[in-house]
Amino acid sequence: MTVPRPSADAVARLRRMPGFARAMRASTAAAIRLYRGDRILNALLSDRARALFPHFALYLHFAEQREGELGLTVGAMKAMCARLDLCSAGRCEAMLALMRATGLVASASNPDRRRRPLVPTDKLIALHRDRWGVQFDAMSAVLPAAVAYRAGLNDPAFVKAFVLELGRRFIAGARVLDGAPELEPFAERTAGMVVLFSLAQSSAPEDAFPPDSPVPYSINGLATRFSVSRKHVLTLLREAEEKGLLVRGTDAITILPLGRDAIERMLATMFLYMAECADVALQAGREASATDAVATLSA
Repeated sequence: MTVPRPSADAVARLRRMPGFARAMRASTAAAIRLYRGDRILNALLSDRARALFPHFALYLHFAEQREGELGLTVGAMKAMCARLDLCSAGRCEAMLALMRATGLVASASNPDRRRRPLVPTDKLIALHRDRWGVQFDAMSAVLPAAVAYRAGLNDPAFVKAFVLELGRRFIAGARVLDGAPELEPFAERTAGMVVLFSLAQSSAPEDAFPPDSPVPYSINGLATRFSVSRKHVLTLLREAEEKGLLVRGTDAITILPLGRDAIERMLATMFLYMAECADVALQAGREASATDAVATLSA
């Protein structure tokens, strides 16, 4: 099965666009602003799993009507976590319990007592709309269609189709880090990406983005901001330095060409990945509207 992913040529074209630096700055600022530093969540799941877990809860819910799908149940979620190597069965149950306690999912009535489906709440869907919306806003600096994607978030049919397409591609093997595998150590560590984004955001608004000059940093400040230990931040930065992504000074860090290039490739890949899925969702919405119109006329 061919994995649908943005082409290297498309990524290169996007990076050359005049508004790309502005889009990157807005995207990373939004990611930092929305990041929830929580020591309980940090201990329960990795950042990657924390980001994917609620999305695939939505995916299973929306895929319920598809043949062979089980909908959102504890068992189906455990199977999905094992399939995607997100977390163990025990951590999956703990995460679902936490999501129930915080009002993100709720139990649904079902005549078949052997099956206990869950449903996402409006709170969970609103959380995703917010996260997608700020990225569509950022993307609009280089992809004008992102304005339509942002508007589409008000349409439940668009949201459903977007969730299903994002999930379908991920299950098929598409990854945002396909475009920048050098950043995988950041993605796999708690608060790794937001630490990197914070360093990039430390430059002045008029400077290049990602910055090519030294930026100030504080181990204590980063640890406190993202609810991790000083040792954790120091380990992250040392590993990045060993990989040639950055170099540390006494009170400043310089993101090296390899690091700046990787940040650009990852964000360009993410923008295109989201845009391709949103285009599919918009088309699905148009087809649904056309079907509804025909049904109305035939009535």
